[in-house]
Amino acid sequence: MKLGSPITVAPNIFQIRALGARVTVIVSEGGFLLIDAGSRRSLPFIKGGLEALGLSLDDLAMIVVTHHHPDHAGGLAELVESKPVPVAAHHLDARIISGVEPKPDPHRNRLMAAVVAPVVKTLEGDIVPVNIELEDGDVIPFDVEAKVIHVPGHTPGSICLFLPDHKTIVVGDAMQYKFGRKLSPPARSVTQDPEMALRSLQRLLDLDFQTICFGHFPPILTGGRDAVVRLLRDEESALDS
Repeated sequence: MKLGSPITVAPNIFQIRALGARVTVIVSEGGFLLIDAGSRRSLPFIKGGLEALGLSLDDLAMIVVTHHHPDHAGGLAELVESKPVPVAAHHLDARIISGVEPKPDPHRNRLMAAVVAPVVKTLEGDIVPVNIELEDGDVIPFDVEAKVIHVPGHTPGSICLFLPDHKTIVVGDAMQYKFGRKLSPPARSVTQDPEMALRSLQRLLDLDFQTICFGHFPPILTGGRDAVVRLLRDEESALDS
């Protein structure tokens, strides 16, 4: 998947590879919803992907951020400057995105954090106000039903979005799908509380979904819920051994 090239996940659901992460596009008759924004300087790639889909930023209705890390939120300022729209995030991460609280380095290891700090800075964008502070169970005010599932651990305010009509979840960095082979928890090195992040995934089993959209990996189009069941079973077995 080249930068800016869109892929079709399901009818009216697409992903575009921006700098740092993938963004998910949910299209309705009244416009489209963007989930995540990539890192700073992602705007040209997002615009290119939208144009390939026959869309324009003029039709953007809202941006939802899955968590505060700069590879997902760093591109917000450029997007909002181009098309002023509401920005939504879980209230625990909204304070960081909007600059009320300082941006913590994503890396847990202090030495690693110091080494990569210059790179992290290149991903960060300007502060953007969060207009809608989300809570678990909220439904995004958009034409397509999208329910907020709070999955703390990767960051305190990490969320997934559940699209029941499409049997799809958009998980940000709540899970990984490296090499398209095996589902796994978020990377420990950049996860604030790995144990909590794993426990949070149990909440997804209450949902009826088949498709999973990730922040950094190709989507799972079918069998997504079964894959989460296997992931949790394998992690539990590993803890017991």
